[in-house]
Amino acid sequence: MNSTHGTALDFPPATVLPGRPLVAVLPFTPCGDDPRLALLGTEIADRLRERLASDPATRAILISSDFLAKAPPHALELICRELRVGHLISGKCHATGPEPSLYVELTDTREWHIRWADFQRFGARRMLAEDGEAMDRLVAQLRTTLAEHRLR
Repeated sequence: MNSTHGTALDFPPATVLPGRPLVAVLPFTPCGDDPRLALLGTEIADRLRERLASDPATRAILISSDFLAKAPPHALELICRELRVGHLISGKCHATGPEPSLYVELTDTREWHIRWADFQRFGARRMLAEDGEAMDRLVAQLRTTLAEHRLR
């Protein structure tokens, strides 16, 4: 996928400023057949992307990740490397009991190591609540972890 070889997956080189990680937020994968889980996962990812983008303390450059969500699993690492995506936020929406649950993870794509993960039992819908408290906590946790693992 090196652009000097002229492959079909050529991308313009990404500009990453020192200390500012390039982050992609994927839609959260539904675990179950309920189409409402897919919609919920996409809404949460969109809200999270907006919140991280508007948070100057995060200092992350966020990219559109629709094409990453559609990439086959074996190609995701190569695409992230080519685009110089330093961190990938992904997760799953689970149909659990009375309310859906949410699993979120932050992966450092330099080593493909999960740096942070959280499971919020019955907490998926709270991410979209008007008061924003659950989303505020998630953004704060991601902000802290991103600050600890800045690209060097």
